[in-house]
Amino acid sequence: IKTFALSFVNSSDDVRSLRKLLTKSCKIISKIETKKGFLNRRLICKVSDAILIDRGDLSRYISISEIPLAQRIIIKDSKSLNKKVFVATNLLETMIVSNSPTRAESNDVFSTLESGCAGLVLAAETAIGKYPEECISFLKNCLKTFNKKKNYINNNKLFFQN
Repeated sequence: IKTFALSFVNSSDDVRSLRKLLTKSCKIISKIETKKGFLNRRLICKVSDAILIDRGDLSRYISISEIPLAQRIIIKDSKSLNKKVFVATNLLETMIVSNSPTRAESNDVFSTLESGCAGLVLAAETAIGKYPEECISFLKNCLKTFNKKKNYINNNKLFFQN
């Protein structure tokens, strides 16, 4: 199955135009990264196979303080339509130059997973960053912790590493 990511989707017509050029087996991931795309998100989601939230570009159209809310709304809408949603941009920004993330980045990754996204997309961290392997290792550890969260919460304890 071939998958295409369509950038700067502003309406469902954008997705329909691409779909006309593709075979029926092709999948389309629509990137929500503008205010217009955000406002039309439900219609875009209905005609897409999945959604990618590009927080970096979206923050040029929506204030940074509103990005977390916009992200949660897009994830909620996508899930209500049974569509997978992925989140990109600035997840591990400091790891472009540092071998470890900040506590805020760690919390952002966990919160993003907890809100129901299907996956995380790294860009600069692995494309031009000095520590791409450490980024992947960190995300792997985050996913392990996230997948064990029910045990942590139910047992009222954390598993600390020595």
